Amino acid sequence: MKPIKNIWDRFIEKENLRQAIIDASKRKMKNRAVRRVIKKLDYYTDILHDILASGRFTLSPVRKEEIETEYGKKRLVTKRKFFPDRCVEHAIERVLGDIWRRSTTTDMYACMKGRGINCKDRRHNFNHKMKRAISGYRGKTAYVLDMDIHKCYPSVSRDVISRMLRRYCADKRMLALMEMYNQQTEDMPIGDYLSQQWINPVLMPLIRFIREELKPDHVFDYIDNIDIIHSDRAELKEMQWRIMHWAWYNLGLLFNPSRQIFKLGRRRTERGLDRAGYVYRHGSTLMRKRIKQSFARRRHNAKSVTSYQGIAMHCDARNLTDKLLNRDNDMDLSSLVKTKIERPFEGDAIKIEAIIDRPIEVLDFTVRPSERKPNTDYLKMQIRFEGKKRFVGGGYQFLCQVLKQVDKSQLPFETIIRNKRGYYFDGTIDEE
Repeated sequence: MKPIKNIWDRFIEKENLRQAIIDASKRKMKNRAVRRVIKKLDYYTDILHDILASGRFTLSPVRKEEIETEYGKKRLVTKRKFFPDRCVEHAIERVLGDIWRRSTTTDMYACMKGRGINCKDRRHNFNHKMKRAISGYRGKTAYVLDMDIHKCYPSVSRDVISRMLRRYCADKRMLALMEMYNQQTEDMPIGDYLSQQWINPVLMPLIRFIREELKPDHVFDYIDNIDIIHSDRAELKEMQWRIMHWAWYNLGLLFNPSRQIFKLGRRRTERGLDRAGYVYRHGSTLMRKRIKQSFARRRHNAKSVTSYQGIAMHCDARNLTDKLLNRDNDMDLSSLVKTKIERPFEGDAIKIEAIIDRPIEVLDFTVRPSERKPNTDYLKMQIRFEGKKRFVGGGYQFLCQVLKQVDKSQLPFETIIRNKRGYYFDGTIDEE
């Protein structure tokens, strides 16, 4: 594909900028700054057109915030100013997004319009193509190479992004604008709208190398997760090392050491491929365990049930939905539903190491049997620390034994947590 030229005039058209502002405001109307721009849409469209056309556009400083995902992973997320920074990102995607998407293979699914886990177009439907690929091994053995790139977004360098941009665009003014975003940070920032659009074109040469040079039976790329299904385990082993070498020498990327090659199971007791919310095996596709547990906890919420039914209708979950939604049955859900703490605690989670030997105020607590270790307890405790509400949780047995004897009518109380062969409240055990 030849790099596109003379795209700048199309980019700064007022209609393109106007629609970009609307796109950038979706699901952000709770923000006062967003509402102010949308209220005077034509006025801000003219301002954006003027600063771009005159070359006076500059980026505002980015704000970075560390967040914790639902699976406990911490991510450093970049947040940009809505106007004009975010709006210009959407305007760039509107004129170059189709070019980036057309260059990718049909085995790349994430962060692209018209593609996804259960999209309508079966050519770009991840779930449908995965089930179809596995069904081709009927009566045969299939092996899976499961790999994912280590810290994918932060590992992509600015030089790699610059090469990708020049491969698709030859308009000097457009390149200068995109390089302004690229050079502002040392890597590809998480949370940036352009990062979502750039990650697939950046990884596209790697996927083409796998498909055209290594020629496995099937390859699937979902952001930084690469799954290769092949009939020969020895060939998969060789592919693994060739992929790692190519990615390092051409893109500067490393793969996680947790990569594995395993035999795809046929029974539920055997290992399946866990990806995109489903677990794939020969002859069956089940819902991921965490999603089933979440479904069970929210089965009485009508708004949530609709979403989970949408997930369930694309896998073998008829018995599961009947079990959860048929309230007349007497089935036991204890194996599926995790015990949920009755009181929702306020504030952020804090590690117990951060409050050792420092005064705290215990506001509330819950002690319940541990789900991981039999014959032990699990504690979750609401505290006030340094004037802010926090909560701490863990299997601290000395603390659990003391709190079991506390009458909650005595709350709150002040104390200090010590650590000597285990965590305990000050004065509750002999420290000598």
